[in-house]
Amino acid sequence: MTTVEVDERTDVAGHRVDGPRPASLVAAFRDATCLPGLRAWLREQLAPADALLDAELVCTELVTNAVEHAGGPRRLRVTVLDRVRMRIEVDDAGAGDPLTVGESRLGAHRGRGLTIVNAVARWGVRRTRTGKTVWATLELA
Repeated sequence: MTTVEVDERTDVAGHRVDGPRPASLVAAFRDATCLPGLRAWLREQLAPADALLDAELVCTELVTNAVEHAGGPRRLRVTVLDRVRMRIEVDDAGAGDPLTVGESRLGAHRGRGLTIVNAVARWGVRRTRTGKTVWATLELA
């Protein structure tokens, strides 16, 4: 399910990183069964704190949104950029339709996930050749 990759020189944006090596997780997924392994990896990387809960929440929401709203293939990348930032990226084959915080095409009792993500992280959507990437950057300190 997952492959752990570590890059000593650059973060996900290609910027040089000094100091301790950033830890990265890269995983292809079909459904939400990857979430327990993802949460375990996050617990290994982050001290128990609010940052860990925020990271688990953001990863869960972005992966779940890709499963429920977009086609595959899907890929997740989580990188601890430095001691104070984490980047989460989820690729999918969705059309890249605009995401609206607080609204869902799946019904009135849905659509709160991005509201929560918006409260704890900076996030956005990048269109790709094969779909889109939804990314979020969390402050860890």
